[in-house]
Order: sequence, then C-alpha cells, then structure tokens
Amino acid sequence: MNRNFKKIPIRDMEITDTIIYGKEYYEPTGILNISPVNIHLSIFQNANQEDMYHLTAIGTFLLNDARTLNPVEYPFTIDLEEKIDPTSEFCGRFLENSQNTLDILNILWENIVLEIPISYTVSEKLNETKEIGEENDEIDPRLAPLRELLEKEKE
Repeated sequence: MNRNFKKIPIRDMEITDTIIYGKEYYEPTGILNISPVNIHLSIFQNANQEDMYHLTAIGTFLLNDARTLNPVEYPFTIDLEEKIDPTSEFCGRFLENSQNTLDILNILWENIVLEIPISYTVSEKLNETKEIGEENDEIDPRLAPLRELLEKEKE
C-alpha cells in the first residue's frame, strides 16, 4: 500500500493501490479530512505510439456543511486520460525526462483540489423562507411599511 508514487516509470503498466494524503496536503484547502484514495493507473501506448495514462481515483472528503458547519462527507471520483507530452503545460510540470518518470501523486492532488466544492450542504431545506415577524411580533421600524403592505395583500 501507498508505495512511492512520486516517480512512476513511463512504460506499459497497471497499478491498483491506495494513496493516503497527509495533513500538509489538505489542511490549507478547507478539507477537514480525506479518506484513503483508491486509484487505478494504466500507462500505455495508443494506436499512434503516443504514451498515455489513464487514472481513476475514488475517495471521500470530510467538509464543513455550508449551513450547519457540521462535518459532512463528500464523495468524489476522478477519471483522467492524458497524453504524456513534455511540451504540454500540464504534463510538462510532472514529467521528469532525465529519468523518464511521471509524478502521479501531484497530478492526482491537483485534480482532487479541483473537486472541492465552493459550498456543500446536506440540508434538504434549501429554499426555506420566513414571513416578516413570523417568530416574534417585534419588527424593525424601517420595515413597518412593508409589513403594512403585506397585511393589505392578505385582506
């Protein structure tokens, strides 16, 4: 489990394993915790003799609920297929030509960060509204004319 994914040799291969990210990865992102990420990686040559990789990753974030701030689980699935091209901006950052290796750990992490939602809630009452003065009869004096209009509409 969790072998050194820093340098994967570029040759025909398949790997199925689990990656465990430490706090130093997810702490600055707002993720409270991240479950071990199950991955399946294939490196192969396509019909045009180009080196390709296909990466599938499945895991779960623990995030704060946007409404209640309670911890909630957010499952994610990542499915990538890329050409291993040293001239591409994306692959070029993770490719080490001198050793003909690819940094899968950081490729996966960049894509995990893209999966983090801006806000997430499990609450089913997303559009709950309350009428003016519903909880108590005291009302802000600035809103009094609106309340009068509301009462006229009810009549």
